[in-house]
Order: sequence, then C-alpha cells, then structure tokens
Amino acid sequence: MEEDQNPQETQTQPVVETPQESVSFAPIPVKQKSKSGLKTFLGIFILIIFVVGGFLIFKDNGQKSSEPTATPEVSGESVVVSSPTPTPEPVDKTKVVISIENGTGIVGEAAYIRDILKSAGYSIFKVGNATTTDNVTTTVTFSSSLAESVKTEITTKLNDIYKEVTVANSSTQTDDVLIVTGLRKGATAKPSASPSASPSTSPSPSPTATP
Repeated sequence: MEEDQNPQETQTQPVVETPQESVSFAPIPVKQKSKSGLKTFLGIFILIIFVVGGFLIFKDNGQKSSEPTATPEVSGESVVVSSPTPTPEPVDKTKVVISIENGTGIVGEAAYIRDILKSAGYSIFKVGNATTTDNVTTTVTFSSSLAESVKTEITTKLNDIYKEVTVANSSTQTDDVLIVTGLRKGATAKPSASPSASPSTSPSPSPTATP
C-alpha cells in the first residue's frame, strides 16, 4: 500500500507546479506592455483630435466674423463710386453765340476779350459798343439753357481779367452769352471830355461923343 501511494505523490507534484509557473509569469508582462502602449496611443490621438477641432472651429469663427464687416465696406464703396459716374456731355463751343459790348469807351476792349475766348475754342462773336461807356464792373448774362461747363469757363476767364464781374442768367436772351466789358485789372477809366470854355471877349470901348 505504501508503495502505491508514493508514486502517485511524485506524479502529482510536478504536474501541479509546472502550469502554475507558466500562468503566473508569462501573461503579466504582455498585458502591461499592451495597456501602456494603448494608453499613450489613445492620448496622442485624442490630443490630435482636440488640436485639429480647435483649429477648425477658430477658422470658421474667423470667416464668419469677417463676412459681416466686409458687407458695409463694399456697400459704402459702391455708393461713393456711383455718385461721380454721370459725366456731362461735351459741349460744342463752336455753336455758342457770344455777344460782346464795349462798356468802357476804351478802344479795343471788346476785341480783346473776343480774342481770349476765341483761343478757348469759341468761334461765333458779335462785337459792338454798349449804350454806356463808363462801366467799371463787367457784366455777363448767360442763357438759361446754356451748359454749366461753358458758364463756369467764361466766368473764370472774366474774373481773371477784370476788376469786378457780375453774373446773371436770362430765359429770354437770344444770344447764349452777353458780355458788357468794364475796367480790366490795373486799368483806369477813360477821362471824360470836359466842355471847352468859351473865349472871353473884352468889352469894346464905347465911342466918345465929339462936341
């Protein structure tokens, strides 16, 4: 009986010890390495997701905030650009009729301003003398239908030449422009001719009566 029990004990001891050693040592290092690697990988992946998501959110917010600021700038620029777009049609100066009257009595005053306006492109003139010849102020009367560009140009030239310029508009005037000249800058009025004094006659001696 004792001999039968001894071999059984010797057989059971090595069978039990060998699986305990394999189970206790082999799986532990494998599980620790895999868990640490997964944790680091997951941490890096989550960090990348946060960085990319934050960048996209910031980019979208920047685009949305820039859109409303751009609209008023574009609308403001369109208003400013659209206001000066209409340009006046060019005026044919060769069809403008200009009447010039000498109002100073100084010879050549009407022809002087005529030559200046002719060099500016005007070609139709009527030259004569005014009813008064002692004008100091130059008067210019424009037809109401005349273009504003012509009015401005002629008025500017007259202001450069004459001491004083008076501008008027007329709806009944036949000519486009009527200019009555006055004194130029630095000029003096023509002296008026004073009536000559009649020569004094000495009284003739009365005849003496002879006795």
